[in-house]
Amino acid sequence: MLKDERSDTMRDIVVQSFRERYGEQWGRDPEATLRFSLDAEHLLQMVDGAHLIGDAESGDGEVCLRVWVDRPLRDLMSADQLAYDIFARLSEDLFFAERRFEKKSVCYPFVTGTSRGGYIGSLILSGPYAADFADQFQQSLTGGRGYQA
Repeated sequence: MLKDERSDTMRDIVVQSFRERYGEQWGRDPEATLRFSLDAEHLLQMVDGAHLIGDAESGDGEVCLRVWVDRPLRDLMSADQLAYDIFARLSEDLFFAERRFEKKSVCYPFVTGTSRGGYIGSLILSGPYAADFADQFQQSLTGGRGYQA
């Protein structure tokens, strides 16, 4: 079955744009992705407020960085600040991220790299604090129980 173009995420559109500009192999080097994963593991040790759960996962040309949030996320700004504290260590010349709320986490699909090559991945804020925040945010959008305006 062919993928409906309208179902592309913004990250997919950004990756395709980079591949059109820099070549079809942009973001498709498995050795570079592995090196990026290892670098990310090292750099995430220096982040205050979160720590990597296990190792960075890689597969299908993408890196998944699942981090445990060590303190409550009060609002959207504090969640984004934590994510961007992490991205400040990982990002290169080119960078794009978007935010998605999932059932028990906050996911930031991202793309970073240079004109010579790039990395595609997701940063996932996990743990009880992230789960509570994601649940509260989703309830605020739907007007679910437990939300006080």
